[in-house]
Amino acid sequence: MIGGALTFFHGTGNRRCLEVSITLETSETINPRALHPSRRGSPTVTKLHSEHHEVVSDLHHTSFLFSIPIDGPMSFSTSKVTVQWSLRFEFFTTPEGTDPARYEHPLLVEKREKGEWVLPVTVYAPPLHRRATRGRNDRSGLPGNILDS
Repeated sequence: MIGGALTFFHGTGNRRCLEVSITLETSETINPRALHPSRRGSPTVTKLHSEHHEVVSDLHHTSFLFSIPIDGPMSFSTSKVTVQWSLRFEFFTTPEGTDPARYEHPLLVEKREKGEWVLPVTVYAPPLHRRATRGRNDRSGLPGNILDS
């Protein structure tokens, strides 16, 4: 699971965050030397796994939670390809210098500006669960083993 919380400080500064969009995505980048000629113009393939969109103009806090798909690849890099996970945040705000007194509500501001932030995330392979191998007559794991007396 990947999650987080966002806090909006609407009372400070002269901008107000109106909406936020968060996506969980992978990007697969192929080394240009290993790239097939037909893909020369697009060495990176991006896949969207989950998304969250919320109007936050009247919120001070919000949170998000994503699950890594069970068939999703782990993060890795070789000499030929790199697979990287990331959280992409897009913040839609009022423009700098907007007078909030001119509007009944911040969402009525028509012009919006967009800020973007990409946070790389490392996804590890799940741990391998090893079954305990015991012989048929092995009782060493029993609590209070009275057979050893």
